[in-house]
Amino acid sequence: MNTASNQDIPRKVAANQGFQWVVAGFRLYRKNPLLLSAAFGVLFGVVMALGLIPVVGGSLSELASPLMVAGFMAAYRALDNGDELELPQFMSGLQGPAIPLMTVGAVQLLGALLIGQIMVSMGFDPQAVMEIAKNPKATPAEMQAVLNQAMPAVLTGLALFTPLIMATWFAPALILFGGARPTTALGVSLRAVAKNWPAMMMNGLTLGLLLFFAALVPMLLGLLVAMPVLFGSLYASYQAIFAVWAEDGPTADNVVQLNADDR
Repeated sequence: MNTASNQDIPRKVAANQGFQWVVAGFRLYRKNPLLLSAAFGVLFGVVMALGLIPVVGGSLSELASPLMVAGFMAAYRALDNGDELELPQFMSGLQGPAIPLMTVGAVQLLGALLIGQIMVSMGFDPQAVMEIAKNPKATPAEMQAVLNQAMPAVLTGLALFTPLIMATWFAPALILFGGARPTTALGVSLRAVAKNWPAMMMNGLTLGLLLFFAALVPMLLGLLVAMPVLFGSLYASYQAIFAVWAEDGPTADNVVQLNADDR
């Protein structure tokens, strides 16, 4: 077992670890693929169903997404420890730090709304982009004009979304496993991703290719495999970067095995 003090984390890892995390995620997924895929299908369906509720649906869906992430983190922790995977483990977010996890969801929601408003104020019109994309009679000049108008807002949105994603990437795991407060989890996650940007970029490119090919499978059934593997990769990256994390210092419950580098 490898451990580190709170001063040593988040750890900095080699760039090639980004690919190895996906391999580790797939290895963990193979331990119980049917239950992991079924759980994702059910939980994702619930989140999408929440999104269909008039007026508040989108907000509820965003608030619930960190709960789903936490459930998969708990499930992969059980598999990694050699324990039997059971359905209640996927409910670990609801059974544990539900309010802190939903706070992360609220940050995601408010951040996305604010960035969306900034993009609209810069002249971005998503409806116009969709209409020109669907119009077979649109001329190249018309398409170019719409793209030229939208591009500054799109680039600004990407620049603003990047730190938001960085801050929320590890936050559910830090809250669930380390007992971090939401503000601490967001800050530590942001720092961890920034510190390991080569590995995170490699991880993102690998996961992007995986999701692209999964989307080619009819009826999006490939996502029932790709998304659980993505969560497995997230768990593996958490293990590699955070040997120990506790809001008030390391304890026995917060010491985790760094098996992503050792296997």
